Amino acid sequence: MNRRHSYNARLAAGLSLIELMIAMVIGLVLLLGLVQVMSASRNAYQLSTGLARTQENARFAVDYVQRDLRMAGHLGCVNDQARMQTAVPTASDATREGLNLWFLTAAERNARSFNALSDNRFPLRFDLGIQGFEAATSAPGNSRTLAAGTPVAGNANQWTPALPTILANLNPVAGSDILVVRFLSRDGVPAVLSSVSANSYTILPSAYGRTVSTANSTGLFGLADCTSASVFASNVVDAGTGQVSIAVGGASPNQSGVLNVEQTQERSSLPPTLHRAEGYVYYVAAGVNTNADGTRPPSLYRARIIYDGANVRFDPEELVEGVESMQLLYGMDQNLPNAPPRGSVERMRVASAVNATPTSNPNNAQGDEWRRVASVQIGLLMRSSDRATAVQAQQAPRVLGVQLNPPSSDGYYRSVYETTVVLRNRMFGN
Repeated sequence: MNRRHSYNARLAAGLSLIELMIAMVIGLVLLLGLVQVMSASRNAYQLSTGLARTQENARFAVDYVQRDLRMAGHLGCVNDQARMQTAVPTASDATREGLNLWFLTAAERNARSFNALSDNRFPLRFDLGIQGFEAATSAPGNSRTLAAGTPVAGNANQWTPALPTILANLNPVAGSDILVVRFLSRDGVPAVLSSVSANSYTILPSAYGRTVSTANSTGLFGLADCTSASVFASNVVDAGTGQVSIAVGGASPNQSGVLNVEQTQERSSLPPTLHRAEGYVYYVAAGVNTNADGTRPPSLYRARIIYDGANVRFDPEELVEGVESMQLLYGMDQNLPNAPPRGSVERMRVASAVNATPTSNPNNAQGDEWRRVASVQIGLLMRSSDRATAVQAQQAPRVLGVQLNPPSSDGYYRSVYETTVVLRNRMFGN
């Protein structure tokens, strides 16, 4: 009896305190190792996600910019270089033929005073197929520090040339270049100027292509043949026939209609073609979304030029977030403006150096420099959407020769994407 009782007591004794503590230590070590493995996996996942996201966003952004840049200067079957050429080199601006902007008064059109389209009429300068604004201290060789937190909009004088008010009101971020492109859409339909009076005009497109005047309309149109192009505003389009009714004078942006000496469409053996007139501004601004830390990310925006029946305005659209900076260089034609273009790029310039006296509203001579831009180099600094906990390399990225220093250890993944786009209406003298 006594032996059996002693045996049962030994079996019920359990673990000692020392054994329990050793087991707890071993368990904690294993748990700590598991946490470290999971943390490292999470960090690697965030890093790879940031890389994939920036690559995807960069491809999307570059695709959009390329698509519009290639069309810059398109004014029908003849490009803007040919239409804006003076009758003979070094001749007066009054000898320029081929582009009729109805937004000018008759006197301004006779004098070819395209720079009269200033201030709120800046978007209507379709004589400039491409135009750029250089951010301060962002030329090749410069160095600047990126702002932390939500991007801050700059003022108009932080670009060269200074921004027109209507463009500054888009709140672009300081330190990033701005690009403006204007062109007639690639889709066109034969049309006739069916009626003309002192203050009203009617243009009737042929039946098979009438949707070109109604679908996705900007309220701006171009009527072009191989000798001239007219650009005008109208928001009165018949949905059934595609007929465009145009008012001149009064509150309309159109200040003059067809002049007798400019009715070149009547001299052409083929009918003119009706196009939508398109204009876009690309810039970087604060995005609409909010990050996990409460800040708003930088985003690439595209603002479309719209005539809504009352005003000519920009309609901004956020394209893709994570674009922290956009840098641009412009490839200039080998020949100077006083000689016909050769179509070969000889020099690269920032926007402030394209013309000798930078101005947001260049005159014809300065505008000729922009008409000799045949290619554009685009550099984008992309940033991940959220911060990563993995340690990032602190080497400052360079975008088209500009060193952009990120805030110290902010945790964002960054990468640089650069490409060159040829303006198909400018290269090789086309």
